[in-house]
Amino acid sequence: MKNANLHEERLTLNEVAKRLKVHVATVYRWTLQGVRGRRLPSFFIGGRRYIKLSDLEWFLQPKDQSISEGDPQRSKRANERLRSFGINSPKGQDGAA
Repeated sequence: MKNANLHEERLTLNEVAKRLKVHVATVYRWTLQGVRGRRLPSFFIGGRRYIKLSDLEWFLQPKDQSISEGDPQRSKRANERLRSFGINSPKGQDGAA
């Protein structure tokens, strides 16, 4: 049986923490408890927890696009921060006014 997780780019919790400039315990908490109603999916290989890059990008995207519509400056800042981490904005959410 093949595991699809082996063929996608994956990151360790430490790599995610360094990329996002947060503590590794924060990333671990996101995988177990989540934040704001969204949990960061993860999986184990050989006893080590990994996160698919596509799952990290999903987790970092706004959950409800209508939240960012109320404050264009906030949306623009959020999209700039995502780009600084190498993550593209969702379609139609480039922060341009």
